[in-house]
Amino acid sequence: MVTVLLSAGWAHRGQKSFECREGTVRDVIREFVETYPVYRRRLLDDTGEPLTYYNVYLDGDLVEKADRSRVTARADSTVAIVPPLAGG
Repeated sequence: MVTVLLSAGWAHRGQKSFECREGTVRDVIREFVETYPVYRRRLLDDTGEPLTYYNVYLDGDLVEKADRSRVTARADSTVAIVPPLAGG
């Protein structure tokens, strides 16, 4: 299983770690939202496609927005979804 990690700021009811089946990063995000629909508005657009304003890391490496449909998260991988940060 792929481990999906969320930042504490996005964690619903304190849960920050989830499991999904392996697949492309895009598919993992979509399955995650299907299983946990409370995250839909943060992660998917109206057509069900992943939004692009947040960063996604696969095993610690940034997955570029254009590559999310091509890069595969295999079993035992970790996908971290990181919201944008602002500040100064």
